[in-house]
Amino acid sequence: MPRYESRVARIDSDITTFRLLSRMSWIATKLYNTALWGAKETWDYTGKIPSGFDLQKVVLASHFHSFVPAHTYQHCAHQVGNAFKSWFKLRKTDRTARPPGFRNKEELSSFMVDAFKIIDTNTILLTPTSELKQEISYPYKKLSLRLHWNTAFPENGRIKQIEIVPKKGYFELHAKILLLEPEWKQDGQVMAIDLGMRNPIVSMDEYGNVDIYKGGKILSNLRYWNKEKARVQSEVMGRTKGKKKSSKALRKMSKHGSQQIKHSIHSMTNKVVELCVQRNVREVVVGDLTGIKKNKDGTGKNWNKKSNQNWQQFPIQQVVAQLDYKLARHSILLKKQDERGTSKGRCSQCGCTDRSKLHRAHRGMFLCLNCNTIRNADVNGVGNQLVRYLRLDGLPFISSSGCLAQPSVYRWDGHLWKGVHEE
Repeated sequence: MPRYESRVARIDSDITTFRLLSRMSWIATKLYNTALWGAKETWDYTGKIPSGFDLQKVVLASHFHSFVPAHTYQHCAHQVGNAFKSWFKLRKTDRTARPPGFRNKEELSSFMVDAFKIIDTNTILLTPTSELKQEISYPYKKLSLRLHWNTAFPENGRIKQIEIVPKKGYFELHAKILLLEPEWKQDGQVMAIDLGMRNPIVSMDEYGNVDIYKGGKILSNLRYWNKEKARVQSEVMGRTKGKKKSSKALRKMSKHGSQQIKHSIHSMTNKVVELCVQRNVREVVVGDLTGIKKNKDGTGKNWNKKSNQNWQQFPIQQVVAQLDYKLARHSILLKKQDERGTSKGRCSQCGCTDRSKLHRAHRGMFLCLNCNTIRNADVNGVGNQLVRYLRLDGLPFISSSGCLAQPSVYRWDGHLWKGVHEE
């Protein structure tokens, strides 16, 4: 199965290059609005959702399509088609959902490029259309883009697709990179990981090393930014008498909050990978949480008010995705397995499944009367995951072996994940 990573690079452009990219971005906005107009017309007259292929004909009728390569205007059509499909699906459960809206006519939009030539990892050549070169008097056949990557370019990676994204005063290039299948490690131990909210990651390996990453600070940040965004949005709606729900300050606040959460998750997954390398781990097993936030009918699950806010917004799949590609860099394979029944229906130490002997002494504390084991409920859950994957009846070590009795606890201080013993 092919593996991909994404990278972001800043384009070092002169005045001519900047003008050419700006023109292509402006045309992408025109083509997007043209396709959206066609989609709305089709919906109003027939009640059907047009596909991206249907919208290609609408875009092709616009004279702007000749100013960008064929694959670029085709992407605009499919982008609108996918947006309408998402709206139609959401409309089945939310009758107040509104269809995609037009973009500001002077807005610069990102655009995809499939045809390009790679000179080296820092130089990419594009081929502008003859109409565009004639309009801005561009004398060269190719457009050279000099790139400055924000992170190191992966070794043996191949760029398969690029997207040009306009920013304030400059342009970025977002690259989709195909990676070679790594040679997975054959020797080493297995580590299991339990994912959650208050403890985003609880890990246990075959030697009994247990690590708990406390997520209280992350949840606190999520709640803080939610309240601040609600406060600012209320002020904006009050000033505009309900006509507007967003503002520049609100968008800036949302971006800052999401960057804080993203940074903490990146640091946490980096710490996990670092420990895996130190402990000679060959495989990492996580629970398959696909659809955990939704009911069978597609609606969101309803816990209590606070849990809804935490669980629905916590980026749990982002944690899994980051672990997947970061572990692969060290030839460590990430596997998923069903984790149902691992939290409180079984004792990981003795394998007891008699519910009359299994109790939650209080929140977060698991008690087994069969073997008199008392431990953190998440530690019991990750132990059950490890036992299930290794196909054992119980853990290969006893609960009093130090690591289980006193697991390593890591807390987020706003910059780093520090162990309690390091504070």
